[in-house]
Amino acid sequence: MRILDRYLMKEMLITWLAVLIVLLVIMIGNVLGRSLSSVSDGAIQADLLLVLVGVKSISLLVTLIPLGLYLGIMLAHGRFYRDNEMSVMQACGVGWIDLLRPTAVIGVMGVIMISILTVFASPWAARYEQQLKQTIRDQSALSLVTPGKFVESSDGSTVFFAHQSNPERTQFNDVFMYRQKGDGVPAVDSARIASYQLDPDTGDEYLIFTDGQTSVGSPGDKEFTITDFKRQGVLRPREESEEPRLIVKGKSLSELWGTGDSADQAELQWRVSIPLAALLLALLAVPLSYTSPREGRFGKIAVAILIYIPYANLLVLMRKWIAAGVLPAWIGLWPVHLGVALLIVYLLIRRVGWSWIRNQSRSQPPHLNSGLA
Repeated sequence: MRILDRYLMKEMLITWLAVLIVLLVIMIGNVLGRSLSSVSDGAIQADLLLVLVGVKSISLLVTLIPLGLYLGIMLAHGRFYRDNEMSVMQACGVGWIDLLRPTAVIGVMGVIMISILTVFASPWAARYEQQLKQTIRDQSALSLVTPGKFVESSDGSTVFFAHQSNPERTQFNDVFMYRQKGDGVPAVDSARIASYQLDPDTGDEYLIFTDGQTSVGSPGDKEFTITDFKRQGVLRPREESEEPRLIVKGKSLSELWGTGDSADQAELQWRVSIPLAALLLALLAVPLSYTSPREGRFGKIAVAILIYIPYANLLVLMRKWIAAGVLPAWIGLWPVHLGVALLIVYLLIRRVGWSWIRNQSRSQPPHLNSGLA
């Protein structure tokens, strides 16, 4: 490998990693904010917060690596133009093929990383996240009670409030609970103490209220009753949930391959498309990053984003169409990739001009300024 190739690869790799870290921090901050909201609402436990964020980060990397690679190469080449390094390379006979070669190596590195994520890490993360969410749904709602805050059940039929609780969340002081009975009649329980008990045989959960009051019905109705009690138990049956179906994102390639299900075929096409998209974006960044001396380093970033957004959205849209059966699976996402490949060829021809072909036939290396005038 030539010294120039190593230098170009080093600069592109460093910029790529820097952009990727910035994008990842932004997206993790977004995920962390939503997760903190769920923790404050009592939907998940605080000790599971970092686990969920870590699992989400694996899925984020699948989409952020191609974007980071695309922008990283754009910024690196933009610096070459801004600092006139590209002019020096041009004077030494460096052509577009010489720029595409190290860029293709960096692109292949991105393809390998994404392939590992899509084949192994991402399906594992999806399965683990599904199991974790199922565990959260199956656990007792009382384990998520935060003293001083109202906690609502997942179906909205029960609202619980406790002023204080012991560390084990098995006894609560100054409690209030709104619930709907089997016939839909609202009931409100308030008590000085409430204790949690679990029947090991049936799995039913009980709240044993002490020194409280129960009102059943709506105020003003003929059947509205208020009952004072010394001790009363309220049953909260555990919901019998079936074994959750494995989501498409959690399936391995062997489980997706050969099935007639359109959703599986769409997921398989997506996993093949993401590494290919990373390579195409890396190659697209080379001709797209050309800037004139009057333009700044970030002059073409807006254009790059305007190209990336339709590209990514079309891939997502066609993936949904294949999953819904609107498009046959054999068409796949290839038309979108073909359009980007043609755009790369067009930009290269626009930069080097048709004279590049004639120069190649005469064994003359093309220069960067060929066809730019």
